[in-house]
Amino acid sequence: MVELYSRRSFVAGALTAGTLSTAAGYLFTRREPVKLVLTTGADATGARQLLINMWNRLHPDITIEVVEVNSSTQDQYAKFVETRADIYNLDVIHIPRFAEAGRITPLVPRNDATLLDPVQRVCAVENSPDEYWAIPFNTDVGMLFRRITDKRATDLAPSMDEVLAQGSLTAQLRTDGIATDEAFVVNVLEQALAQDEAILDAGGTVSFNLGQWKTALAPLADALRRRRVLPESSEETTIRTYNVRDARYMRNWPVWFPQVDRAERGSKAGTMEIRLGGLPVGILGGQSLAVASDSAHRDEAEQVIQFLTDEPAQKLLASFGFAPPGLDAYIDAGVQAVAPHVTTIRTAVEASRPRPMHPGYADFARAFKDHTFAYLYRDEELTQRFVDDLREALR
Repeated sequence: MVELYSRRSFVAGALTAGTLSTAAGYLFTRREPVKLVLTTGADATGARQLLINMWNRLHPDITIEVVEVNSSTQDQYAKFVETRADIYNLDVIHIPRFAEAGRITPLVPRNDATLLDPVQRVCAVENSPDEYWAIPFNTDVGMLFRRITDKRATDLAPSMDEVLAQGSLTAQLRTDGIATDEAFVVNVLEQALAQDEAILDAGGTVSFNLGQWKTALAPLADALRRRRVLPESSEETTIRTYNVRDARYMRNWPVWFPQVDRAERGSKAGTMEIRLGGLPVGILGGQSLAVASDSAHRDEAEQVIQFLTDEPAQKLLASFGFAPPGLDAYIDAGVQAVAPHVTTIRTAVEASRPRPMHPGYADFARAFKDHTFAYLYRDEELTQRFVDDLREALR
């Protein structure tokens, strides 16, 4: 595996060359300079900025200014709409709300990237098969990391019941305030799906059956009460606990896999490797690029979005650990060489479920968190008020 990561720069360079080749078709298409504002959250990998730098160097007449907004998933809508933008980089759950408010305008993809079905469904305009509210920049899905100390031992993918019984799982199952509530919501949904896949269907429709929810969440509640789970509130603190406590299992997003695997190999003699596997059903995440409806430069914004979401850009992002939204990046020999685990990610994405794709999602998440947190940590029973509040939020 040392060789795998030593080749990263070479493969990333090859992918970059492909991206530059794609960009050549956009060169110098106008004379009057235009600066487009891309409003987005933070990117710890630097991959997004690398693509933007490429675009700006090749297009001095149409440049991108990145405005990073310090927002959580919960308050992204409010903070993004306070910022002037030509392009929004939206968390997938915010697409319906931006669309309903008329803040983004549909667009037709002009590239050849073939989106995986779950990714396509959450971005497409209803009853308009060629239009999208936003084009996926990257997708995401909850994954199960597991520490391997003996490659010779049988290592079959465990059920969630087996993981919980071993008492060595760390996950985002605690909250430290509103900024981290969404991680808790996602992790609880995944735990419920591990017990009952009908809790949330492939279209993001959630069950309003109280008995179904009680049954689905009972194993998690029992594991927490028996201290068989190491709950954390964020991705970063989960990784820290995974390292410090030598937990065997961790729930996290695939973008962290290269960093976690490299660190384990370099610092822990007993760890043979970190393996990445799917959860029984993971929650779909990701970010997508949309044109602001009040932008004076729609054509230029669409050109930028096509470049940032085309196949070569997806391949480059995959080399940094991101889950690609399109099929071609997963089957590319170069990507598979630098990130052989992408096949596992693809399987998890294709089996994933989206959160409710509804303008009222923020209210849903708030109600879901309040009720399930009280049930899991204060032993308060789930009542009919729980499902009534979920239904009201999604009305």
